[in-house]
Amino acid sequence: MTRFALAATCYALALSACSDPAASSSNANSSETMTTQSTNADTIATGDEAALRARLALAERVVPNLDQLIARQLVVDSARACPVDDGVTIPLVDLPEDATDPAANGALAEDYLGNIVSEPCVFQLPSGLAFRIRTASDDGASPMRGDMVTVNYRGQLLNGEEFDSSWTRGEPATFPSDRLIAGWVEALPLMRVGERWELFIHPDLAYGMRGTPGGPIGPNMALVFELELLDLPG
Repeated sequence: MTRFALAATCYALALSACSDPAASSSNANSSETMTTQSTNADTIATGDEAALRARLALAERVVPNLDQLIARQLVVDSARACPVDDGVTIPLVDLPEDATDPAANGALAEDYLGNIVSEPCVFQLPSGLAFRIRTASDDGASPMRGDMVTVNYRGQLLNGEEFDSSWTRGEPATFPSDRLIAGWVEALPLMRVGERWELFIHPDLAYGMRGTPGGPIGPNMALVFELELLDLPG
C-alpha cells in the first residue's frame, strides 16, 4: 500500500470519527457521508505532498500524531511481506568485559543496533525500535494500548544469555500492554494475535541507564526479545 493510499484511508476514518451521529439517521445521509469521505480520500491519494499535509491537518485534530502512525504502519506492512528463512538466527556478540560499565554497554548497543538493520527482514520504526516478524498473521486482532495481553516471550542479552522466559517457565504471561518497557509498549499495538516478533531494543526503550540493579541487565544495555502474541483476554 502506498503512503498516499494509507493516508487517504486514515483521513477518511478520521472524518468518520468527526461526523455527527445524527447525520447518519437515514441510509441516504449515511451514503452521502461515505461518498464525501471517499471523494476526499481520493483527492489526497492523488495529490502532492503539500496537498496531503494540508488535508491531513483536519484529521490530526482527531487522530494525534497521524503522520507517525502512517509511517509505522508502512514499516510493519513491509515487514509482514518479508519472508524469513527458517535458517536465519539472531546475531550474537560478546558483552564488554565489565558489563556494569554504561559507556561500554552503550557503545556496544549502538554498534549492534546499527548493524542489525542490515540483517534479513529486520526493519526499524521511526523511534529506533528494530524488529523482525518471524510469524505473520493476516487477520489476527491487534490490542489497543492498555489492553490486557497474553504472550509468550524470551528475553536475552546480546550474547544470547537468557534472563527471562515464559517458555522456560512453561506458562504464558498476561499483563496490561502499557505497563511494560517502552519497546514492548510500542510493538504490541502493532502486532496481531498469532504473530511472533523479534525485538531488538535500544537501552532508551528498555531499562535505560538504571538496568536492573542486582539483576542480569546492566546499565545502558540493548536487549533482544522474542515475543508471541497469544490472546487479548479483555
